[in-house]
Amino acid sequence: MAIDINLLRAEKGGDPEVVRDSEVRRGRSPAVVNETIEVDKKWRENLFQLEQLKKELNALNKEIGQRKKKDAKDPCEELLAKTAELKQRLPTVEAAASEAEQRRESLLHRIGNIVHKSVPVSNDEANNAVVRTWGSFDRSVKIDGTPGRMHHHQILARLGGVDFRKGVEAAGHRGYFLKGAGMLLNVALAQYGLAFLLRKGYTPIQPPFFMRKEVMARAAELKDFEETLYRIPHTGSSSGAAAAAAGDKKNGAEKKGAENADRDDLFLIATSEQPLCSLHMGETIEEKELPIRYAGYSSCFRKEAGAHGKDCWGIFRVHQFEKIEQFCITTPEESWKMHEEMIGAAEEFYQSLELPYRVVSIVTGALNDAAAKKYDLEAWFPGYADYRELVSCSNCTDYQARALDIRLAHKAGTAKGADKNEKSHVHMLNATLVATQRCLCCVLENYQTPTGVKVPRVLVPYMGGAEFLPFVDEAGEDLKKESSQ
Repeated sequence: MAIDINLLRAEKGGDPEVVRDSEVRRGRSPAVVNETIEVDKKWRENLFQLEQLKKELNALNKEIGQRKKKDAKDPCEELLAKTAELKQRLPTVEAAASEAEQRRESLLHRIGNIVHKSVPVSNDEANNAVVRTWGSFDRSVKIDGTPGRMHHHQILARLGGVDFRKGVEAAGHRGYFLKGAGMLLNVALAQYGLAFLLRKGYTPIQPPFFMRKEVMARAAELKDFEETLYRIPHTGSSSGAAAAAAGDKKNGAEKKGAENADRDDLFLIATSEQPLCSLHMGETIEEKELPIRYAGYSSCFRKEAGAHGKDCWGIFRVHQFEKIEQFCITTPEESWKMHEEMIGAAEEFYQSLELPYRVVSIVTGALNDAAAKKYDLEAWFPGYADYRELVSCSNCTDYQARALDIRLAHKAGTAKGADKNEKSHVHMLNATLVATQRCLCCVLENYQTPTGVKVPRVLVPYMGGAEFLPFVDEAGEDLKKESSQ
């Protein structure tokens, strides 16, 4: 993913200073911007030389042809010598242009999206700006493991809703089995989340749970491949050979072609945002079709390598979870309005669950490269005695769309400065609605009683009408150590 190179070309209407300032606000050196400008200049010079050489060669070949037409015996020695000289220079100039282009693209991918002017400038997330808060709670309540004051993993255990020991045996670190009331509440959150977005006109989509490396590289950031994404190594297939053995040569060739296209490793998705990004890859979308609102529903898989030692107990941070994602595509003119609409939808969802929360604007230094601005919705977790993230809502403007070549066809005269049939890039936004396992933790801690858990009013229809879940295991075992294995 990268910004538009024309933002660095003053002669094309760009403003390199805006890009430098954005990098500085992200807490980075602007040196990469300066180097990119220099390498781009070198590439354009090489490209100009290359085009001139080709023009000269075409002119010489044309002249040789005309002279041969007049006199087939004309040796054209001078022209042929000049042609040979130009052909000898051509590979050197082509190589220089190619090298400069590759270097420029590498540098360009190190520059983040242009940060919105409203984003608080800091490298410390303690300086995230609180935008608003909702709901009330008693800060004096201490979670000490006694009835009515338990951590979410203790509540799950007493509901008979989880098996950490068997989960770790089966899946390793952070493994778990949700069962009984735990599983039903988790599914209820997903069902309610989908119904909630359907009422707002979102189109529900269940995407592939894995992606080809080439496509994932256009939808995710480089560091994700190390810290987040699980790789499925390519192991080959015999489908092409089997088809050939059956004598179906045409079908065998088609299968072999598909097989060759899939020789790359696959990667499990960390969020449905990634495959939804690629849904319109290589397409041009008419302005009249926008906005597009998708409700992505998927299991998500994360290595959490960058979170080693954090939140090691319970199901707050796990390697596999379910999530309902808002994913929207808009025109450039409407994306900031959509950003507010999406965080507003998330707030409405958590208000309906009656979970106290706050919305914060994330500081520049904590933004990923794709985001121009990001809100987090953080709900109150009594077990942590703190607000913890449930929602991330980002406007990536055209940063992802550019990498995936998703263009916008403007109507004539509808976009500022747009000519007839002009094609720019769409803007793409994403926001969690509900990551069900983490939200389940919050619900359990906020709705617990000494004898069980009240079911949030809006979830009752998705729980078979049950309004209260009584504890079934009163052993009082502290599972903190067990669930961290």
